Amino acid sequence: MTDFLATLVLLGLALLWLVAWRRRRPLAIGALVGVVIAVVAIRWIKSMSLETMPIWLPALPLALIATTLFAFGALAWFWGED
Repeated sequence: MTDFLATLVLLGLALLWLVAWRRRRPLAIGALVGVVIAVVAIRWIKSMSLETMPIWLPALPLALIATTLFAFGALAWFWGED
């Protein structure tokens, strides 16, 4: 049953990607690059165990989100409204 659900999810995501490719190619290319990065990260993280995992790894997603929001805020501050 789990394999069937995983297959349905993958087919649904592939369909959404095809729609994005037809309507907005930059979005589809960005999604493809994100999937490739996620696959590489999953392969790297799966090789770790809880004993060998770096202490900073669990907090990395929150740190990336905070850094990205800070960067966008700084850009909005500098560009401002004319």
